[in-house]
Amino acid sequence: MAVTGEAGLMANLERLEKTEEAKARKATRDGAKVFEERLKANTPVSHEDHSGKTPLREHTKRGNLKTTGGEFEVDVGYDKEKGYIAHFPNSGTSKQRPQHFIEKSQEESKTAVLAKFVEDLQV
Repeated sequence: MAVTGEAGLMANLERLEKTEEAKARKATRDGAKVFEERLKANTPVSHEDHSGKTPLREHTKRGNLKTTGGEFEVDVGYDKEKGYIAHFPNSGTSKQRPQHFIEKSQEESKTAVLAKFVEDLQV
């Protein structure tokens, strides 16, 4: 594609910018999905459920894409129904040792998320 003049150059740069933004949005969503799957796999399941609800593992949630100042982010965690319980097994209590499954999920998924970013952001 030949570029003739300043207007043609600006049009091509604008098209490239929009394409890269769409790729960045997709990469962020895909990375969040990878982390959510790892979090779901690492969330402990107890045989005793005092809440009367389904296990914590079934309450993972991936939020909507947020754009702030040119940065993209997606929140991943647990829903409101049972999310407040997650910090007890993760951080521990006086009667339960901490399991740190959230931190473990972050560490384990880091390379997979970065690989997904590289795959989605290739020009």
